[in-house]
Amino acid sequence: MAKTLQDLPPHPVRSLLPALGVMEELGFERQACLKGTGLLLSQLDSPDARMSLQQELAFYRNTLDLTGDQTIGLKLGEPYVPQRYGLFGYALLSAATFRHALSLAENFGRLTFSFFTLRYQVEGSRTWFSFTEPPPIEQALIDLYLDRDMSAARVDFSVILGEPLAFGELHMHHDGHGRPGVYRDYFGADIHFSAADSRFSFSSSLLDQPLPQSDPESSRHFQQQCQLLIAKLTTQGHFVDDVRMLVLARPGFFPDIDYVAEKMGMSTRTLRRRLKDESSSYRELLDEIRFGLAKEYLGNTNLSMEEICGLLGYSESGNFSHAFRRWSGQSPREWRQAAVSG
Repeated sequence: MAKTLQDLPPHPVRSLLPALGVMEELGFERQACLKGTGLLLSQLDSPDARMSLQQELAFYRNTLDLTGDQTIGLKLGEPYVPQRYGLFGYALLSAATFRHALSLAENFGRLTFSFFTLRYQVEGSRTWFSFTEPPPIEQALIDLYLDRDMSAARVDFSVILGEPLAFGELHMHHDGHGRPGVYRDYFGADIHFSAADSRFSFSSSLLDQPLPQSDPESSRHFQQQCQLLIAKLTTQGHFVDDVRMLVLARPGFFPDIDYVAEKMGMSTRTLRRRLKDESSSYRELLDEIRFGLAKEYLGNTNLSMEEICGLLGYSESGNFSHAFRRWSGQSPREWRQAAVSG
């Protein structure tokens, strides 16, 4: 069954950090990479902040536009080592065998930052790892995600095994973007472009090889935590993210709930109920957005307090100071001074 946009889980904002680091090494500033996403620099350090699908896609479009390189996904995937995936990554590292780790990747694939469905299949002396059911997004981004995820998989599996993973064959759905040599040199393997499916093979002799960081007790614990995370993802909606995107669409404009409800084609009562179903409210959401923007402006710009008040929709600085103290326990000036000195 083909995936729909609703099937794609919202990823944590911090999942962009490895790719953002690559872009910085290439000479691009964070602000340029996040342009048009509606994401704040302060959200990158929040373990709980999640982004909408459109915010993530906007970031990766920026990587293509800034670099002008259709193969950039290969580089973007390199820093995604297992530890980057949190509990899921540690479950992989502590697995008993490589076969066990592959089963975890298949079962808990939604805890990766991939939009593909991950599968592995043993065919005699070769085992295939596949990236199936591509997301319903523009082709250029599907290609980038495939490059990124294949690159990341090679890194992850090499770390898990404690030795470089040698690819046998690669099948890629795209045509190599007119640069097949780049891919062959990068993966060091025979590659079939414009293939019906996207997958790579390796020796089945690795499957039952004990892993260097195997720890049965830790593995059971991490797997239990992964199951809880999957259950949470299954029940967690995207509605709050949609409302957040609408509020952030016009900088400096903070609409009332009636305006938002009208734009979303529903009654105000329904909007309140939908937010309540996701343990939120419009007041809480506005406070969260304003607090995030306030920290961004105070910590990363030279804007005056009056300018910041205006951008946050406050007509008087006293109201802003009162709200900021309620959010942080400090006045805006105290917070800015601490941020600058820190």
